Amino acid sequence: MKNCRFVWITLFGLCAFHFTVFAEERGTPEQEAVWRQVVALDAGPEAVPVSTAKSHPPSPSKVSDRFANHLLAQEEALRRFLLTKPAVHFFEANFRLARVLALRAELESNATLQEQADAVLESLEKGADLQQQAHIAFERISQWMRRNRLPSKEQRTELLAAAQEFRDRFPSDPRVARLLVEVATQFDREPERKRTLLEEAQKLTREAALRRRIEDDFRKLGLLGKTLQLKCSDVGGRTINLEQMRGKPLVLLYVSGNSQVSLLGWKTVNDVLRAWPEVQRVCISIDVERALMEGGRKEYGEGWSVSWDGLGWSSPLARRWGINAVPTCWLLDSRGRLISLNALDGLAGQLEALKESERAGR
Repeated sequence: MKNCRFVWITLFGLCAFHFTVFAEERGTPEQEAVWRQVVALDAGPEAVPVSTAKSHPPSPSKVSDRFANHLLAQEEALRRFLLTKPAVHFFEANFRLARVLALRAELESNATLQEQADAVLESLEKGADLQQQAHIAFERISQWMRRNRLPSKEQRTELLAAAQEFRDRFPSDPRVARLLVEVATQFDREPERKRTLLEEAQKLTREAALRRRIEDDFRKLGLLGKTLQLKCSDVGGRTINLEQMRGKPLVLLYVSGNSQVSLLGWKTVNDVLRAWPEVQRVCISIDVERALMEGGRKEYGEGWSVSWDGLGWSSPLARRWGINAVPTCWLLDSRGRLISLNALDGLAGQLEALKESERAGR
């Protein structure tokens, strides 16, 4: 599992975290020179030229190695700065170090690094002001979510409690709405709770992009119990028509070959469906590059009808139903009705329940 998290870490873990620093707060020339090196690394690893990436798509392990090396460079720069015993940037430098250590821990499955990250945050918390406490609390929740990408019911309850505590402690923090939306994604099996979280987030945010995401999620909730209509072509040119596939249950899966977490989800579904050969399978790739789609299809797509149009998130196949994350895995009953927005969560149990329901004529 070492390399299956790198894309998610890239998106959510290496983003620069900005703090408000008074203009007159400056360290010595040596400190400021080292600090500029720290900040320069926020740009991320050196990009692979587009022409090279298209002709020779990097393997997941190579991409993971690039980010692992970048994390090491960040850690080294931060430790050099802290050796200067700074009077300024002290909180931010240590906070950044905790984040880098946690990301390395996740990438390397290294519990010792996670313990070091926790110790840095605990040390910072002792003298933290209210804003700094909010940064620390939010970081802890973020780390928890990265470590538990497919949480159990008990873990979801724990996550919800942490998010609600953050909201109550820091009600004016601009991250509250986005946090509630992220938590809501874990409650597809509890649509009413999901709706409540989205409604609260919608009231709190003025961010246009987040409002659009919330609207997408409401759209998905509105599809529950509805018969889905979809007609498209698979990568071999054959027609996929959900209407013609009624009569047996169907799993509808959205993935990206650029997301190792979604490929892990695909593998998880395959493992369950070995015992359910009668279940039909449709996968829609939201990749732009064909090579990424083909990589996932080759590895996990046996027995699946795979559709791909190269339009990414702009694809009508994704936009029509408000798909905004991968993996998204739905379960349709034999009449083509959407009965689950999260078939990754206990798929075997969901299929058993569906079998009993249909046997009873419901």
